[in-house]
Amino acid sequence: MFFGPMLLPKAIGMYRNLKKEAAVRAVQSRQDGPAASIVRPLPMRFVLMLSMLAIAAVIWLMSGGLLMPAKVSRTLHLPKALRMPENIFVATNSRLQTPNDVLFTCLAAQRPDRKLTSTDEALKLRLLSLESRLLYLQLGPEALADCPFCSGTGVDVQSSFSAANYLYYAVIDLVAAHLVNLVLIAAVTSPLLMLGHKSSYSSASAQVPPTTADTIAAHGLGSRLAADHAHDVAVAHIRRWRAPMSVLTLCGAALDVYLVATYNNQVNSRAARLADLDLFFWNMRTYRGLACGGMLAALAAVLYLAASGHHSSGRLGLLGVVLFGTMPPPTPAARITAVVRGLTGVKSKLNASAIVKNTALRDTDLRARTQAYWAHEVMLVAEAMEEREVVDGVNNALENRIDIQRIAQDAEQYAQTVVPTLVAQESSGQQQQR
Repeated sequence: MFFGPMLLPKAIGMYRNLKKEAAVRAVQSRQDGPAASIVRPLPMRFVLMLSMLAIAAVIWLMSGGLLMPAKVSRTLHLPKALRMPENIFVATNSRLQTPNDVLFTCLAAQRPDRKLTSTDEALKLRLLSLESRLLYLQLGPEALADCPFCSGTGVDVQSSFSAANYLYYAVIDLVAAHLVNLVLIAAVTSPLLMLGHKSSYSSASAQVPPTTADTIAAHGLGSRLAADHAHDVAVAHIRRWRAPMSVLTLCGAALDVYLVATYNNQVNSRAARLADLDLFFWNMRTYRGLACGGMLAALAAVLYLAASGHHSSGRLGLLGVVLFGTMPPPTPAARITAVVRGLTGVKSKLNASAIVKNTALRDTDLRARTQAYWAHEVMLVAEAMEEREVVDGVNNALENRIDIQRIAQDAEQYAQTVVPTLVAQESSGQQQQR
């Protein structure tokens, strides 16, 4: 009721501006205008860094069990970082209150040669109490089996400090994983690491397709200057994603740690069936893998569009404007070069016109044809001006719509401005001849 009248018009106006910018980009892209997509080859270092980012995204997705079923990944003996940890209660279809001996006897029946692994043996020693099993559902098997500074045979109601030790160990792993993401984001959003110096990027972008070269020429930019401008635009787009992605990673890490640390594991203490258990650790691992993997994959796609030149493509529509903002203005050097090229073109056309006029006046036949053309043109105009409809239209315009006095004043001012200039030029030319 209070913020709606203020925020809603601004949101609507922002949406309309973005939509208008997207429409302008689409039109310019179809007409080879300033927003035309100039696709350039990527430097090898950029391809390597982008491959690392894509691999990290795949690892996160696989760790959450999103790309491959957990049974298949365990059958292939993939590293722990690439597969979902096994839940022994789900694997043995056992209740949380199942006796320890019965639970691990059923688990050994599923192992090769009916032998428990080292992780199974460590869990067998620490899942003796209900509190340990609740902590197992909260922190996962690795926290209970691999904790190096957690002594004893698990936790119970009295040993709260031991439970805190397991939590500290699990939180350290969580923070380390998110810190790896933060370092990777800082690396891939560094223009120096991704694109190198401007000279190397320009040399890599020197070889462009013919259509791209035509587009550059239409923009009034040289190939070297266009490559430098493309480098500056790519650097700006890459840098703009460092702060939001870093903040998003830190917020995700803080939220992840908060949810794990404040989870009430006593909700599983009254679960009588396996279906009633809240598999918190495994659910969080899936959500974490989906969030982090999706974030890194989206960042890889955005960086590829920014560095390859597809960021200005009209096909992106409104999404391109949201991701990359409005088209950045050309650099002062690019604007000066475009103006100089335009003036050079105008000067060449004037010179060509002067040459044609000089040739027509010096040649007898051409001069006669020119005089005959203008004499015929004057006769046609005079005949047209003598018609009744034209005379009435001219009189109507002179009386109602045209200010003759103002036109006469403008013509006189123009003549006074131009004639002294011509006289000065003639006098200077005569002085030089003398």
